[in-house]
Amino acid sequence: MTKIVQIYRSIIVVFFICFFGVGALVVRYCLLPFKKERIQKYETLQKSWQIYISLLKFFKVIEFEPDNSEILKNIKNSIIVSTHPSFLDIVLLMSIIPHSTCFVADKLARNPFFKGMVKLLFILEGQPMDKWVNDACEMLENGINIIIFPMGGRHMKDEHPRIRRGAALIARKSKRNIVMLQINNDFAFLAGHQPVYRAGSKPTVYTIKYLGEINTAEYIEKYPDEVDFKTEISKEIAKNLYAKE
Repeated sequence: MTKIVQIYRSIIVVFFICFFGVGALVVRYCLLPFKKERIQKYETLQKSWQIYISLLKFFKVIEFEPDNSEILKNIKNSIIVSTHPSFLDIVLLMSIIPHSTCFVADKLARNPFFKGMVKLLFILEGQPMDKWVNDACEMLENGINIIIFPMGGRHMKDEHPRIRRGAALIARKSKRNIVMLQINNDFAFLAGHQPVYRAGSKPTVYTIKYLGEINTAEYIEKYPDEVDFKTEISKEIAKNLYAKE
């Protein structure tokens, strides 16, 4: 019976990965063109991903009921850093946190399913540093949250990869605070280097833990030197994101 359940879940997960790509095309070319304001476009994207998450829950692919959803719903004009255990992390975050975008790999800008969405609403990682920092600061000025996975790619729960300093760079220039979140799931699911069909025999339980906020102004005052500022901010992010539950 367990083997049958695993096969069923594998088929369902592969279907939803394909559905995700087709859905991105539908949202980009059938829904977003009718929204004139940028904020409205992000609201439409959020609603579409809320539906996607609801379907994953309905078909018992995942379980997801964050205890601190009210805190997440009220995050505004902030830089958000989070752990990154699975492919679904950005969808989970953007389905809850309003008016949010993130950095994406350049290869997605060439993907036929995602390139339209990426070029319209997201920030490409491969741009020159000044360009992506300026793009992020402009987004923040326009009321858009910036979500960053500061370790880069997906990682396993017990891995502690090096924290990149992009969040610190954006924080120093924009003067915006950094909100820290920890995403966890109870077993590896859609993790890096894991086949998408390896879905296990039960729903994956996701949790999001709010870890507090870094006051950027205080750090700028305490560490006026840019190198010291980036170093200390990165240390604080690592200390919180990799703290055990």
